Amino acid sequence: MRKMVAFFITMSLLLVPSVRVCAEGTPPTSYMDSYYNGLPFRAWPIDKQYEFSKELPQLIKSAGEEAYITPSIEEILSHRYGLPTNADITQDQAQNAAMEYLVDNVNETVDKLKGFTWTYSFYVDNEERPEWLITIYDGIYIASNRLYRLTVPARGGMITLLYNHNTAEPTPEEILEQFSLSLPQDREDWGYLDKAAYGYKVAELMELYPEFKKDQAFIIYGLPSEEVPYEDALAFAAETLRNEYGGENGWNETAYTLQSAEFVRVSHSKDPLTPPYWSFVFGADTFYQVYVSAESEQPTLLIVYTPSDKNG
Repeated sequence: MRKMVAFFITMSLLLVPSVRVCAEGTPPTSYMDSYYNGLPFRAWPIDKQYEFSKELPQLIKSAGEEAYITPSIEEILSHRYGLPTNADITQDQAQNAAMEYLVDNVNETVDKLKGFTWTYSFYVDNEERPEWLITIYDGIYIASNRLYRLTVPARGGMITLLYNHNTAEPTPEEILEQFSLSLPQDREDWGYLDKAAYGYKVAELMELYPEFKKDQAFIIYGLPSEEVPYEDALAFAAETLRNEYGGENGWNETAYTLQSAEFVRVSHSKDPLTPPYWSFVFGADTFYQVYVSAESEQPTLLIVYTPSDKNG
């Protein structure tokens, strides 16, 4: 049974073997959140970043095609991580070089810079030219607090200022991240209205920024306008399960309570279903998932996945 672990945007990634495998099916975001004291990836020591980056591809593979891949995980996957050698400048030396650059180029002071929050990553995208990625925040590690981001070559070269809060416009990813703070922070707690709000924001950003999510397979949730409303679709789904899958050892309302619901407005995912449609998941560890078409005034059944189906 193909339960939607992804809430809004589902992407296919090139996956390669890793050195360690976590529990089968563990969502990448959940594993990352528990990996190092709940801190964001960039706030981890560079050796922990390196270890996690080696595990991440296999983690995504074990979680399944529809695992939700956040923008932060996408960013991790876009680089190769390593550890500095004797040929490279140290983290402290990279920090000093970054402070000198900011004092000379953006009129900061050393004392003020030392009071900010610094994070470090060590990139080996080019093994002959590794570099430090340094991000500086005024407070905790969230997009709205970010001040500067620089790359400092580890073996000599020019520093590049990637982000300067004095001049930069927020990216669509940052806008979406900031918007998501208005929703429950555990995505498992999102109801269909939360999912719809997030989906509308994704659609808005795709309209404003044509390159945003352009090459990705995605699903956008919303709310019906003239299509089948939530209450009618839910009642139809429950009645279908009661009539077709009820009885002894089958579906019942006590054992299989409603866990999640979503209205799919736009879909460019691998699912063969044609939107708009409702998806309902009844049950937790074992579950039934019912897809209900919302194209006409009356709900119609698209497909039902039961606990006995593959991946259920």
